[in-house]
Amino acid sequence: MAPTAPPRRRPRRPGVAAAWRARCLGSGRCRPRALAPGVLLAAALATTVAGGVASGSLEGRLNSARAREGQLSAGIAADSRQIHGFSGRIEDLRGRLQALELSLDVERSFLQSVRTQLASARERLAALKVSLARDRQVLVAQVVAAYESPPPDIATVILEAHGFADLIERVDDERAIARENAAATVRVREAHAAVGAQAAKLATLEASQARETEAVLVQRNEVAQLRLALVERRVQFSRARDRKNAELSGLREHARALEKQLFALRARELAAGGNGLAYTGPVGAYSPTPEGAYGFFPAAGTNYSVGEEPTLAARLNTLGRALHLHLIGISGYRSPQHSVEVGGFANDPHTRGEASDTPGVEGVPEATLERFGLTRPFPGAAEADHIQLG
Repeated sequence: MAPTAPPRRRPRRPGVAAAWRARCLGSGRCRPRALAPGVLLAAALATTVAGGVASGSLEGRLNSARAREGQLSAGIAADSRQIHGFSGRIEDLRGRLQALELSLDVERSFLQSVRTQLASARERLAALKVSLARDRQVLVAQVVAAYESPPPDIATVILEAHGFADLIERVDDERAIARENAAATVRVREAHAAVGAQAAKLATLEASQARETEAVLVQRNEVAQLRLALVERRVQFSRARDRKNAELSGLREHARALEKQLFALRARELAAGGNGLAYTGPVGAYSPTPEGAYGFFPAAGTNYSVGEEPTLAARLNTLGRALHLHLIGISGYRSPQHSVEVGGFANDPHTRGEASDTPGVEGVPEATLERFGLTRPFPGAAEADHIQLG
């Protein structure tokens, strides 16, 4: 079946294509991938154009920009690896800090418990000391009383007793008082000794627990200082990476500006001299695979998988291989919304997957395009890289 004529669209206003390319490239959604060193530049003629800019000079500047871009990219990657390494170590230290904080809380809680027990033991010891002193005073008073008024002898007790029962009762009372005094003295002394031993034990435990708490606290502070130092180092690398990213962004904008100048230079040179781009050889089967540096190279973020885009890309690739051109596909399929955003229309061929904006093809004559089943449907320099199936 013979191919139908491509649908026509309303010509874009002068400068719309250039404005679209600037927005498209700046958005990053259809940014060209880095060219192989000297591929497109070697194809441009080394002649001086208006303003005194030569393709050789542009080539050198672009190569320098690409070299610097590679250095910055390598530096950014190295900084990112360093930042990633710091992040892992910081996370490890954060885990250690959490564990030390938990241990420190346990040590502090146990130390507080020991101090509470020690305070209670000291209060009890003080009370026992007061009781012991009081009992000693009572014993002293009893000794003095016994010295001043000796206890009655057995004969006196017998004579003064009102019967045998009273006698027995008086003797038992005297013995009970003596035993109670002796037992009270012993109890106070034993309690005093026990409380003293407990206080000493708790004091030793408090000192040991205080040392352990202090050791954990010192370790916690050391880990915190180390983590802070790592965070500061990570911040330094992050700032360095941000500076490199900013410089890289500006450098890429500059490289794209140089590429646009080279595209315009090459188009003017090819339009002036043809440069042998009229092709009369065999076409053969269309191939989607580039031949080294020659062929069709979709830019990063572009879509050449919708509608006729795969066939269009294969034919452009075969054209580039045959004519030794490095063709950059900066726009294939676009959604209607994106097409309007970049200066096109909501129903243009890009939204149907039928077109490619392809810098590098501007100087190829229409007759050569037709041999490869392609066409440039819209006139004017602004549409010189807009290609559709013939």
